[in-house]
Amino acid sequence: MREQAKRWLESQMEEKHIPIEVVASVLGIPQENMRVGSGQRLDADELLRICAYLCIRPENIPIE
Repeated sequence: MREQAKRWLESQMEEKHIPIEVVASVLGIPQENMRVGSGQRLDADELLRICAYLCIRPENIPIE
């Protein structure tokens, strides 16, 4: 998953006051996969689960 998408997801978590640690724990996704600049990637399943948890539509993620 591109870093731009991770940044956008991170901003959505901040807006909703949901720490990345909570999302990672609840969904069973390694925090490193979710962090910008970690070098790790989110796979499609992880991305969709994060979107569902945050109640956002994946097609709204701004990817250039």
